[in-house]
Amino acid sequence: MTLAALFDGDFQHFFAESLKHNPLWLFVHIPKTAGSSLNGELVPILSPSYHIFVDYSEADQRPFNEKLDSSVERFIEASRSKRYFYCTGHILSHHVARIVEGVRDVMPITLLRDPVARVVSDYRYQCSPMHPGHEQFFARHPTIDSYLDQPGEQNKASVHLLPRALIDAGSPAPCVEHLLATYGVIGIQEFYALSLRLITTLAGSPKQPKIFKRVNTPTENSGIQLTAAQERRIRDDNALDIAIYENIAARFGAISEKLEAYLDVVDPLSP
Repeated sequence: MTLAALFDGDFQHFFAESLKHNPLWLFVHIPKTAGSSLNGELVPILSPSYHIFVDYSEADQRPFNEKLDSSVERFIEASRSKRYFYCTGHILSHHVARIVEGVRDVMPITLLRDPVARVVSDYRYQCSPMHPGHEQFFARHPTIDSYLDQPGEQNKASVHLLPRALIDAGSPAPCVEHLLATYGVIGIQEFYALSLRLITTLAGSPKQPKIFKRVNTPTENSGIQLTAAQERRIRDDNALDIAIYENIAARFGAISEKLEAYLDVVDPLSP
């Protein structure tokens, strides 16, 4: 992958290498990072597409991770008889490796978001009517503190993007190196318009954001004002996500103005 060239500001090399193939764009969707909106923008321009999802029906009683693994294998099998240009899902690092191994010309991409904002947004979403099980969820977690106590909600971005050995080691530098070596594009939700424009320019159809899906709106249960102690707790519980986000976001921010100017020249948007 050539992501390091992008963050070094070598846009010509980055675009030249990224455009050598017509890849399968594999979007690793971390919850509450504007991924649903990004999907809405990309599906119309990258067809045919495929959504990896888990069957929640009562007919399949296997553990969630087994069902997700099977869903990934079904996609790989489907790819043997049909060429897809876009695939997305709440998949994990080992799924990315499996798809890269089993499907030709894969371009993994993802979006990161400030981890504190992402945690709050995730809680608010699950409390809202947009989430099918919101009433049951709120009964279990009437406060964000009870949600933060729930096992498995820490370092969610790392869980999706990194091998378990790197997560367990807990050192940010090797984690960032893995992301730079694995992903073709890592966008930043706080730079969403530019992230979308970069991805869609590479895909041959530059766009500004027009689709906004699953955006939280205040409800009786979902309005939250974090206390200083709650924010510290989220930051402490998600220390690896924080370190990775700050590293990648700083790199993206440092090139944002020059990248915008480069995109204006390479493939300007229609007025």
